[in-house]
Amino acid sequence: MISLQHLLRRVRRPATPAPLALDSAGTRGTPSLLSRLTRQRHRLKRDDSGVAAVEFAFIAPIMLLLLVGIVDVSHAVSLSWRMVNLNKTLADLSSQTATLTTAQLNNIFTASAVVLSPYDGKLPRMTISSVIVGNDKVARVCWSEAREDGRPGPLLKTISGLTKGTVVPMPNLQMAEPGISYIVTTSVMDFKGIISPAMEMNAKTLYFRPRVGNRENGTEQVERTGQPLCTPV
Repeated sequence: MISLQHLLRRVRRPATPAPLALDSAGTRGTPSLLSRLTRQRHRLKRDDSGVAAVEFAFIAPIMLLLLVGIVDVSHAVSLSWRMVNLNKTLADLSSQTATLTTAQLNNIFTASAVVLSPYDGKLPRMTISSVIVGNDKVARVCWSEAREDGRPGPLLKTISGLTKGTVVPMPNLQMAEPGISYIVTTSVMDFKGIISPAMEMNAKTLYFRPRVGNRENGTEQVERTGQPLCTPV
């Protein structure tokens, strides 16, 4: 039968300490540096805190470039469509008058530039030309007027258009009918995005038949004041 004194001795007996690592002499002492480093390495391998931050640091610059690139592309596409509308407006307004004065041309160029709103950058180089298809089915310039951004001075300033007699390519043979005149409009703009390099944007060239005009040898054409009517050659 176990006595009370024997039970108390068993309860008071201290717990056996955990075995210590062997030192260089083969005796157990404090844990060695190698064992501590090994345990630390295992803890680091199991620790996954901060992984999301590292992944974000790799992905964030790429995502930022993609975002800015999308902004540049969308801006360029939007501006390209506005320039096409600009050419349409130039051709439409120019083909409604039988005779165009310098003041009327200035008003047409100024009004057409509003089409680019709310774009507030540099205005494009705009050209309005009257071309006539000759008997050889080649279109040549009769007269041409051009404007570009004149700021910080006037909004628009006059620049040289196409030289009289310059050959203008026609989009198809059906349009190259001898004795037919067209109002041809073009616009060119320098574009620079946030990260995209500087480039020259050319809007689609448009060809409009005059709605009214003056006749010369059977050819109805828009007359430019101060310049004679052209005859198909």
